[in-house]
Amino acid sequence: MPNTKKVRNSRPKNWLPKKAKDIEKFLKKFKKDYIEDSKKYKKLYELITKYHPIIKKGQAGTKEELRPYVTKKEIEELDLHEPVRELYVLIITDPEVNMFFNQMFWNQNPEYEKLCDSWQDFIVQLDAIMTYTPVYSRDALVGFPINALVNWPMATADGYACFLNDKVNAILKRVLNYWAQFLMSPASRSVLHSGEEGWFCEDALKDMEDDFGNSFTDQFQCNSDEEHYGFKSWDDFFTRQFRPGVRPLPSPDADNIIANACESAPYKIETGVNPKSVFWMKEQPYSLDHMLSHNGWAEYFHGGTIYQAFLSALSYHRWHSPISGTIIETEIIDGSYYSQTHVIQDDYASPNMSQGYITHVAARAVIYIMADNPLIGVLGFVSIGMSEVSSNDITVKKGQHVEKGEQLGMFHFGGSTHCLLFRPGVSVQWEECCQNPSLDADNIPLHQKIGTVMKATQPK
Repeated sequence: MPNTKKVRNSRPKNWLPKKAKDIEKFLKKFKKDYIEDSKKYKKLYELITKYHPIIKKGQAGTKEELRPYVTKKEIEELDLHEPVRELYVLIITDPEVNMFFNQMFWNQNPEYEKLCDSWQDFIVQLDAIMTYTPVYSRDALVGFPINALVNWPMATADGYACFLNDKVNAILKRVLNYWAQFLMSPASRSVLHSGEEGWFCEDALKDMEDDFGNSFTDQFQCNSDEEHYGFKSWDDFFTRQFRPGVRPLPSPDADNIIANACESAPYKIETGVNPKSVFWMKEQPYSLDHMLSHNGWAEYFHGGTIYQAFLSALSYHRWHSPISGTIIETEIIDGSYYSQTHVIQDDYASPNMSQGYITHVAARAVIYIMADNPLIGVLGFVSIGMSEVSSNDITVKKGQHVEKGEQLGMFHFGGSTHCLLFRPGVSVQWEECCQNPSLDADNIPLHQKIGTVMKATQPK
């Protein structure tokens, strides 16, 4: 019999910031360790604010403060990492982007301490992050350092506009890809140790243990006798694989059983989904045309069902097929990275409370699977990048047949969210573990049965 106990290791509430003080604590420590105690970054802040002094809210700004160009000497002296330099130049030279970056830092919620109080401060801290690896902390693990810097600015009108700007997102994509190269390098293994803030310290290993009694080494493919447990990089650690048999697949031959595609907590189930909806409002209804990037599949799923679930930073980050079938199409959709819905102002782990909204605007991947069970028809799998987790890595190809439980792809560098799309006419009886989806739902193990297709009309 499959084990149906709850899995503790990756419950969202174990790692997400629960209050503003969690973000403040993280940023204070980061700023002290990597900025204030660093001659390089203290000097960088002095140089940036010399070339482009900080304009205070309500001030007109001098000619020098508003200088809309950069000089060769300035660029050489600052010596920023390449994509951070590109963002620096964009902020200074593009009037719209300059307005967004000034005003969103001015208009942060005044109730919270401003530990990143200007675009100049942001550039300095962002540059430091390019060679930073997230450390373990039990006090609200803020695994997304860039997200922490903009958590409050993005909740302003200018932040909302800024992080939907195509030019900003094009450079942010390069920033994140640049940082990704560091996180894929051996240099990023510096936090894979058993000491303080290391991912193999006693507290970390306990948090990554599950309720089945499986220790980290029992669950995951690793070697505790080797340095860094044998992981080649931070990314290698975060995309770690389960040991064979740890997540058994119940009823592998029952083609009406839907298996859990990701180690994840149910967030939302919506039936009767529409091709177009006002997805940015408080209820965040799904809008198929926007979610699927107007590629023609919205009509097929119109009136169907969407199941969405969240993967936390401590979780397993690979995706597996919930059914057996043939891959008929895949797509990578570029999008935003730090956008949240404007109707939510107090998300301490933004965009966690905007998960429905970001399915339409964030960077994402879509995989369409023609089920072996003809009553299911085509099932859609959508992986959605959240903040730093922008890398949607598809590992299957068009025309490939996959068995239920076979890998489809993975997220890199942290937790995220995903959706399953069912066409209209497919009636799914959801398991008890899925029937109360919310931000506080319990994690469901990979491969566990989440639903049964009870009946279905013939697909279109």
